[in-house]
Amino acid sequence: MAYEEAVFSPDLASPRVARSFLRRTLDAAGVSADLAVLLVSELATNAVLHARTDFAVRIWIERDHVRVEVQDANERPPMIGHTPAESTSGRGLHLVQTLSTSWGVEGRPDGKTVWFVVPFDHDREDAFAS
Repeated sequence: MAYEEAVFSPDLASPRVARSFLRRTLDAAGVSADLAVLLVSELATNAVLHARTDFAVRIWIERDHVRVEVQDANERPPMIGHTPAESTSGRGLHLVQTLSTSWGVEGRPDGKTVWFVVPFDHDREDAFAS
């Protein structure tokens, strides 16, 4: 199992930087999970727009999947709401719920953690040959 963590500021560029952090971490492990890159972008964007606090991205690379957590310092839990068809935002948690293998929200005394799990894009057998 591999683990990486990085902290980001509530800046509009941070979701892009969080995507790059996840992509580099996956590349270093020799695996691909494009879906995870999309979903971390959604959660990082939520942290920037709604939590408005620094946030941490934590990555656990397991044998056949990746677990990604986004932790911020806002205690208010995220909510999946109805988004009008013409809206240009508001679908991030729905995407996480629909596209991940599993996901959840954990309340903390200092904020919350939103997490998801997705499988890798390809067979990982060779990555764990040693």
